[in-house]
Amino acid sequence: MLALLGLVPFVIMTGLLAYAGRDFIAYPQLILALAGYSATILAFLGGIRWGFSLAPAHQGIGTLVASVVPSLLGWVLLFAPSPYVFAGFALGFAATGAWDVLSARRGELPGWFGRLRLVLSGIVTLCQIVAFACTWA
Repeated sequence: MLALLGLVPFVIMTGLLAYAGRDFIAYPQLILALAGYSATILAFLGGIRWGFSLAPAHQGIGTLVASVVPSLLGWVLLFAPSPYVFAGFALGFAATGAWDVLSARRGELPGWFGRLRLVLSGIVTLCQIVAFACTWA
């Protein structure tokens, strides 16, 4: 349930971009808010993987280093101009989602987590693509 609640800001802000567009009085703030929330959640997803990499059965420098990539990507994307920021986030969420789903299929993560990440990543990636399209000049 908590994971689904995390979708609410994505859906609301993307909906506002799609519905009101550039005429929305807080359009620049909306873009900043969506990018900031996206960076926060991408960093959170990296943190999940970082915690996973600390488990004795999964300790390895490769997984630990890779788990830091989502947070660094989110930070770098905050400097990207609109609409490219949303293209970058779409790729970031799709990649982390694929990583989690494939890890679950290999038995490295619980199956329920892989299924949850498939749904959540699909919706968030779609929101990022819509935001990209709505902010395209």
